[in-house]
Amino acid sequence: MSVALLQVEDLCFSYPQRHVFTLWSAAFDAGLTWVRGSNGSGKSTLLKLLGGALPATSGRIVLAGVDCATQPLDYRRRVFWCGPGAIPFDHLTPAEYFGFMRTLYPRFDTAALARHVQGFALAPHLANPLRTLSTGTQRKAWLAAALSAGTDVTLLDEPINALDAASHMHLLAVLAECAGHARQSWIVASHESLGAAEQRAALLDLDVPAR
Repeated sequence: MSVALLQVEDLCFSYPQRHVFTLWSAAFDAGLTWVRGSNGSGKSTLLKLLGGALPATSGRIVLAGVDCATQPLDYRRRVFWCGPGAIPFDHLTPAEYFGFMRTLYPRFDTAALARHVQGFALAPHLANPLRTLSTGTQRKAWLAAALSAGTDVTLLDEPINALDAASHMHLLAVLAECAGHARQSWIVASHESLGAAEQRAALLDLDVPAR
C-alpha cells in the first residue's frame, strides 16, 4: 500500500494580477503523479509551491512531517525541483554542477548519475560551462541531477521540452520505473504523453475542481 509522502492542506496562492489556488488540498503518494491542466491552470505554480520556490499565501505543505513554511531548509533538502526555464548556476560546467548537487542532497546517487549522463549523452559536454551549451543539453544536465538527487519528492515541470529523440526515450523509461517506486514521489507536470508510465501514474487534473 502506498504512503502519502506529501500533504497539501487548504493551499491559497495569488499573483498580483491573477488568483490561482483557494483552499486547495491534495495528497501525493510514493510513485508517479502526472499533473495535467490547460494553460493558466496552475501546473507550474503548483510545482514551484511544492518545491518551496514560491511561498504560499496560506495553508500547509508538509513532507514526511517537515513543514515547508516553518522548516524551509530541511524541507528543501528533501525536494528537487526542475523547472522549464534556464538551469541555475550556469557558470558551472556540468561536472561542477553535479558535484555541487552532491553537497546539497545527502542521498545523491552517483551510480544513477552515471546512468543518466550516458542516457542523455552528456559525456562530451561535462567540461564545458553550462551557459555555452544548447538549451536541450542544459535541460538534460538539470534532469540528470534531478533524477539522481535521491530526494523524497522530485518535481519535473515540462521535462520533455527541448529533448532529442534518444533523450526523450530515456526519460520516459526512467519515469516508467519511477511509477513503481515505493518510497519516493515523482510529480511531473506535462502536456505531452508520458508513454508507458501513464498506465501506472496517478493523474491530477487541475482543470477538475478539488473536492
